[in-house]
Amino acid sequence: MEFGQFFRELIISTVCWLLIIELLIFYKSAYFNEIHELIFKPYKEELKVYDIGARSQHWDDDGIARLLEDNVRVHCLVYLEPSDQKFGFLKIKHIQNSWARRCNHLSIVSLWETTLPAACRQAYEEFHESFDWLLVVYLDSYVIVENLRFMLAHYSPNKAVYFSAHHSFYIYAHVGQVDTTDYIFSREALEQLSTRNCLQDNVYLEDCLRRMEKGPSQSLQPFNVPGNVVPFTLRQEFWLWPCIYLFVYENQSREDCYGQGVIYPFASGKQMNILEFFLYQLRAYGHVNKLPELKSVHFPKRISARPRNDKVARHLYSSVRIICLVLTWSKNYMKGMKAISETWGRHCNRVIYYTNSSRSNMAEVETVALNISDSYGTLWGKTRAAFRHAYMHYHSEFDWFYKADDDTYAIIENMRYFLQPYSPESKIYFGSTFAKGDSIYMSGGAGYVLSRKAARIFVKYGIRRKICYSDVHGTEDFEMGKCLSKLNVTAGDSRDVYGRHRFFSLSLGHFIIPGYDDQSFWLKNYLHHEFSPGMECCSTYSISMHYMTHHDMYFLETILYKSRPYGIVNGHPPSRTSRLATIKL
Repeated sequence: MEFGQFFRELIISTVCWLLIIELLIFYKSAYFNEIHELIFKPYKEELKVYDIGARSQHWDDDGIARLLEDNVRVHCLVYLEPSDQKFGFLKIKHIQNSWARRCNHLSIVSLWETTLPAACRQAYEEFHESFDWLLVVYLDSYVIVENLRFMLAHYSPNKAVYFSAHHSFYIYAHVGQVDTTDYIFSREALEQLSTRNCLQDNVYLEDCLRRMEKGPSQSLQPFNVPGNVVPFTLRQEFWLWPCIYLFVYENQSREDCYGQGVIYPFASGKQMNILEFFLYQLRAYGHVNKLPELKSVHFPKRISARPRNDKVARHLYSSVRIICLVLTWSKNYMKGMKAISETWGRHCNRVIYYTNSSRSNMAEVETVALNISDSYGTLWGKTRAAFRHAYMHYHSEFDWFYKADDDTYAIIENMRYFLQPYSPESKIYFGSTFAKGDSIYMSGGAGYVLSRKAARIFVKYGIRRKICYSDVHGTEDFEMGKCLSKLNVTAGDSRDVYGRHRFFSLSLGHFIIPGYDDQSFWLKNYLHHEFSPGMECCSTYSISMHYMTHHDMYFLETILYKSRPYGIVNGHPPSRTSRLATIKL
């Protein structure tokens, strides 16, 4: 009897384990992904009408960009497919308010009323005397027009040459439902296509193009890979994937794609507006970007190369010393920690990664193992331990102590610029100010920065004398705010002179895009200072943003420090102190 009972339990246990193994195998299979996409709706962008407004001040030197605008005249033709009838014109509004403003002229064409070859012929007949190049793009494309002009300045519009990039259809990327192709035609190419009956239909057009010179088109980001190559978790940020693919699978540098690209072919309406802020408004203080040489027989003026100038940033590096404390966990070593160490972490005077294991397999990073489990519930204990370690070992070497998560991106030069007027011996800290009842505290996701004196008081009295909550569990940012308030540390206001925020507890879309969140979303109930959605939401010298993927970090690092839209040279506001005023850019 006992043997029979044991045998039955053994069989049941074996069957259960076999089922678990089968489920794990199924979870890793392509069939699971197909069923997942059948049950859960693939990504489809939500289109709304809104206006993000304009910027109130500009410090950049755009003289070269304006010179190119006058001498490399681009007519932009944006087309909609028949499948775009319902929402396409909503997206056109975002195109008109973003990148298309930099075209010399803009035409909108709906292909349920005409054909693309016929639209090109009409553009030639009506405008050929007023443009040098015709850009033809689908409405999902975001164009960096300055980079386009720089590329075209090396060619003569009087020579028959064209560029093109085919983009496969992905259900989670497009508004439309078909493959698309973006084109650039020289004026002479378009004239030949028009006069040789090549623009009757798509078949004639493709046949004629096979006999015409095609220029190098990689910067238009052609993309035609199997859909299952794209991770499901990245599909809402699909505009990044063509560059990621080139880096991961074809060993191309991120700078070539992110910094020198002409077209991002899968951009949502929201992403177009966010890119406007990233590319044309956000700056790293003290960095004047490099400018490649433009020397071409087809351009009337030679533009000399300019090296990067970071004298101001280097001065602040030595005078405003910041140690960065990054809370991470072992499973995120090869993503978050690696990305931070290769991007914004390099700009800290020192960066330390705190986790429950010091084994990182990355010799170049400094990790400290804490005797605290890696979980959201223990962040308060982990934060206390990180500050205690950093202050005990490095209190005399640094002026400010910045705590961040491993999905935060921080622009440390902007932090130094902001902190420079404050004494590290003042009892103060800064971040994204939240309010809960009568309590004021700084959002943990955006990170917060304590002066040396605030860190000393926190460690000496808050932790050692247990004035603050001493359990490892607790809401980290709220408990930190309560603790520092008890210690009479001031919660400083980090907004700029225009009232725009510098620290962001979420990704910037929540702040730039009006109506990004519904009225019940928690953010507005917690922010101590209101913000105005749109381009005036966020400081030119913003400091940190939360919920950034490691891919986002590499993109921002490239556009902030390596490559800007061609011909736009970073400017700076008037220096706030005589010390900075003496440093010549």
